[in-house]
Amino acid sequence: MSQPSSPKFSKLLWLLFIIGVMVLYLLLISRLIDAFFSGNIILELICYFVAGIVWIFPAKWIMFKINRTDQPGNK
Repeated sequence: MSQPSSPKFSKLLWLLFIIGVMVLYLLLISRLIDAFFSGNIILELICYFVAGIVWIFPAKWIMFKINRTDQPGNK
């Protein structure tokens, strides 16, 4: 039996890119929410909840693009 191939280097680079973008997103969102809604805890919680959901959609799209398998003959 053949051994499973190791992950490609490009997948590692994409993973590092996603982690970097997520860190920047977290820093930006936390600063913006703190600047606009620092006096109202309820609005802050709502914004953090929404921001926590929003990042999933671009990350999901990127992960599907990275992990797709293009096999000849299958579409």
